[in-house]
Amino acid sequence: MSQSVHGDSKVQILDADAEAINMESTATTPDDLQDGTSKHRGLSFKNSGLLSKETITRILKLNRGKIKPVTTESRSVSLGSIDAVADLRKRKGNERRLIEKDGSLRILHYGLAEKKSRFLDDIFTTCVDLKWRYIFLGFSSSFLISWLIFAGIWHFMFWAHGDLEEMHLPEAQEGSNWTPCVYNIYDFSSTFLYSVETQHTIGYGLRGSSHKCADTIILQCIQSIVGVLIQACIAGIVFAKLARPKKRAKTISFSSNAVISQVNGKLRLMFRIANIRNSQILEAHFRAILLNNITTKEGVTLRNFPTEMSLSTQLSEEEQEPTDFGHMFLPLLVSHCIDETSPLYELTPAELITSKFEILVTLEGVVEPSGNTTQVRTSYIPQEILWGHSFTNCVSYANKEGVYLIDHSKIDTTITDCTPRLSAKQIDEENRRAQ
Repeated sequence: MSQSVHGDSKVQILDADAEAINMESTATTPDDLQDGTSKHRGLSFKNSGLLSKETITRILKLNRGKIKPVTTESRSVSLGSIDAVADLRKRKGNERRLIEKDGSLRILHYGLAEKKSRFLDDIFTTCVDLKWRYIFLGFSSSFLISWLIFAGIWHFMFWAHGDLEEMHLPEAQEGSNWTPCVYNIYDFSSTFLYSVETQHTIGYGLRGSSHKCADTIILQCIQSIVGVLIQACIAGIVFAKLARPKKRAKTISFSSNAVISQVNGKLRLMFRIANIRNSQILEAHFRAILLNNITTKEGVTLRNFPTEMSLSTQLSEEEQEPTDFGHMFLPLLVSHCIDETSPLYELTPAELITSKFEILVTLEGVVEPSGNTTQVRTSYIPQEILWGHSFTNCVSYANKEGVYLIDHSKIDTTITDCTPRLSAKQIDEENRRAQ
């Protein structure tokens, strides 16, 4: 059972009533709904006695044969998007999508030969794409391993030179007149400390090389160069990961649902996007792709074929070139005009419920503080497209503070409107017949 509340009246539609809805019926008057099964343009109700005449008149207002639904703040239960509980059940199920609502991709690669070697060929990008825990693990391991390797080489050189013999240790060097390769070396622990000090030019003053061993001078130069290279690589990877504009996408929010509504005489698919930060996205451009299966004239079916959909931030009545860029000072309404060139031109509300497609939406722009280019993406599947809805206002002005207020809790809020439950093609045909 579903409920829609308007004023003091409540409408209850049982499951049996919901299943009686027929999308191919014609119009009549609300009086007939009192007797039994009655019809209205786009809807057919089988009254079970729970619908009063006053309630029916309030729900189905005749306006040139079109339904003017009751205004409600609810998206999930409304006559503008879901006719009844039976249609709501059709919308439920496993979501098959390429892009998650947060922009992450549902992709798993397999059957690729030499996959690991290809990732190693692009080692820098591979490192940047790693998670932070692996970055810190690699950061620590690279230094620790290099310290140990060079400490082992240093210790071998000290052993080969005889500095580790008992009579040549630091306490006996003055009496035996022995000059070691490196002063104050007792065992491997002191050798390890010298390796760390050499690689990072710490210089505590306890240990230092002498002029007696030419090989230690060469090894000292090599370790200093290797240490600089390791630091440069690690610093570059960490900085690249920190400076990635990917995290900027977390402060851009898309509306959770898209709507189809008639605006300025044209049927439009619309969604809303808002910037949480005061710093702007410069040169913000929007793109949309319809991902579905198509069949060519030769009868070949192309699965998951991307079809471009023109977007615009303007709602002009006249035909004009779509404006796919905009300033995001305030929440922005982006729309796709459903005309003859649109892949949704023949889509009806009944077909929308059972359709299997995905609309991929991307925003590309320049992050103002860093100058990096970022991309924000999301997607809408048929279950997330509300027919006969429009977005409510979420911006107000505070006179006392002198600032605009953006209520982000209303970014997703929609209300039903009087959009006809007809495809854009059917609307155009009716308009031509009316002329």
